[in-house]
Amino acid sequence: MSDLPEWLPEIISVDGEWENVLVILYSIFRKDFVDGHLKLNNAPVWWDRRVLENAQYEEGFWHLISKDDDSSNDRLFDPRRAERLPWCRPTIDHFNDALVSYWDYKTSKSRIVTYLWLKDFDYVIIFQKRKLGIGTVYFLKTAYYVEGDSTRKNLQKNYEKREL
Repeated sequence: MSDLPEWLPEIISVDGEWENVLVILYSIFRKDFVDGHLKLNNAPVWWDRRVLENAQYEEGFWHLISKDDDSSNDRLFDPRRAERLPWCRPTIDHFNDALVSYWDYKTSKSRIVTYLWLKDFDYVIIFQKRKLGIGTVYFLKTAYYVEGDSTRKNLQKNYEKREL
């Protein structure tokens, strides 16, 4: 991995007792998102604030530390995502840095998806860009560690087909 830019913190350890790790991760999420008044390109960043039955935290938080498991149809803790949670806010704050690939992509359903990709560090953040009465809003869908050549190729393909 290349040297991190000065604005990007080190990844954190997610080893230890689950409840303690969860408290640490949520404290980062709370500071950066809940209390952080986050904006991307001068537009507000929203996230899924629903707390599902038997869940402790917002869905937006879970999407930053867990991934879908096809075999069980559950979301399972993803250590590679979770240890990079401290990268999410700084990457959004530095979306115009040369290390961040920032683009909009129109899906087959004519939705606009916005990507922030730290290509050199295998980390991507994905938003749905929405036009509302109050203006543009970026709805945070997920962020994750990019694993595997096929995922990198798909991101690159989306970048090449980006909205200009």
